[in-house]
Formats: sequence, C-alpha cells, structure tokens
Amino acid sequence: MSTLTMDIRTLELFVSLAETLHFSRTSEAMHVSPSALSRHIQRLESSLGTRLFARDNRSVQLTQQGLQAYQRCQAILAQWQQLQQQFAAEQALTGQLRLYCSVTAAHTLMRQFIERFRPNYPKVALTVETGDAALAIERVVTQQTDIAIAALPDRLPDGVSFTELMTSPLLFIRPSFDCDVREQSMATHVDWSTLPIIVAQMGLSRERLFDWFAQHHEQPNVYAQVAGHEAIVAMVGLGLGVGLIPQVVLEQSSLREQIEVFATPADIPPYRVSMCCLQRRLQDPVLAAFWQLTN
Repeated sequence: MSTLTMDIRTLELFVSLAETLHFSRTSEAMHVSPSALSRHIQRLESSLGTRLFARDNRSVQLTQQGLQAYQRCQAILAQWQQLQQQFAAEQALTGQLRLYCSVTAAHTLMRQFIERFRPNYPKVALTVETGDAALAIERVVTQQTDIAIAALPDRLPDGVSFTELMTSPLLFIRPSFDCDVREQSMATHVDWSTLPIIVAQMGLSRERLFDWFAQHHEQPNVYAQVAGHEAIVAMVGLGLGVGLIPQVVLEQSSLREQIEVFATPADIPPYRVSMCCLQRRLQDPVLAAFWQLTN
C-alpha cells in the first residue's frame, strides 16, 4: 500500500468495517453517516484499483484483496498511534540537563547532539559547561554534570556508562613558523631533554605521553603544564614549545595555521572519544532521551 494516499480517517473507517462487516454498526461506532462511510470505502477501493468488500443486500464480506489491505492498514494505524504517543511524550518531557565537554567537543560533537535534541524536547532546559576534558569523568561521578564527553580511559570506573563516538590519533605539534623550537624539532634525532614541551596537567594524553617517554628511555624537558588541549595549542602557537594533542583538536582549532604536525607516533594509542554518564541515571527520562541520540 505504498501508493495509498488516503487519510488516516479513511483507514480507520475501513479497518472498523472490516472487523464488523456491517455498515450500520460501523457508522454508529465511528460517528459517521452511512453515505459518508460508503464514499470513504469507494475512494479507498478506487485508489487501490480493486474491490475490498463483496456486498449484497444481506451481507458484507472481505475479498482476498480486502483481507490483505485490512492487515496492512492495521499495521499502518498501529505505527501511526505509536508515532503520536512518541511525539506526545517528547513534547511533555520537561526538566534540566547539564552537559560538560571541552571547547573542541562543544563546537563539534556536542553541538550536533543538541541540534538533534532541541526540536524534539523543547521544554528541556540545557546547560553546557566547557572545561578540561580530563575532568569530565570526575564531574559525572560526583554528579556535578549529567552527561559529559571524555576520552575512554584505560581502566573504566565502576558505575559509569560509556558509548564511543569517534577515534582520534594523538599527534605531536610544533610551531609552523621559523623559531628555535621548530628548528630543534626538525633534527634527525629529537633531543627531548632540551626541546621544550607543553603538557597537560592531568588526563589521558598526559599519561600516554609520559608512558611513551618511559618506553623510549627519554627524559622530557617540560616547559609548562596547562589545562586542556586547547591551551597546549595556544602555547605551541606562540612558539614556546611542542605538544601532544588529539587530531580532532587540531582540526577544529582557530590557531591551526600557526602550528603543524611533526610526528604521529604509532605506539601511542589513539583517543577514543566517548559520551559518559552514571549508569543508574539512565533511568531518568530526560537523560535517557539525550543518551539515545548516540545510538
């Protein structure tokens, strides 16, 4: 019935008549005159190009085509009712949802989810706080926020649900303009004991960076420790050192013309960017509605 263009009311009348096989009873039950009911059925039969009922003065019976149409219309009406209930629930959903992510994630991933969420749940108030991604999981665990975007940790904390959104390799970046830092980083063998490096104060990228130095028996020359990958980009863009950041941060940075990639170490695992929340909070209808956007 993909070519069916009749309205829902016509389908409801047809299904009712198919179940009662009695025009008068259907007219009374559906609050429509017998003549109007007949017109609806005739238009439906004309649209489908086949007879749906075999009628005489004493009885009304479904034809074989009528039985097929009845089964299909039942399914269509059930889906329509389901859709109405879904939209009614969406419009009725109210409350507040607190979101947390880095500046980069706010401009990319979180923005996409919010743009999809808002039209369906206009009565839910959204608040977005940006900050160091390294703090995201802690803020979820301590219930300072409801949902956060964070890197999937090597050891998953108890009671926290994660759903992976994307993977982003970790890159070494340097200034793209002539300066001492760039010249040092262009050496055949980089001397990490003299090359200044900007590192994150905390978080997965810091852990993986120092693990990498340990594996390669290098002693890094830490010039500064900053909060967040965006701060690393800013410091590198000023020519103060090199740094390790996820590729997605570089792609979204307004300073990307001032920096360049000089190494993509294959032995540093990539960032697995994920959305996280407390598992027990998924019973909250507002939180669950937002979480479903990731599926």
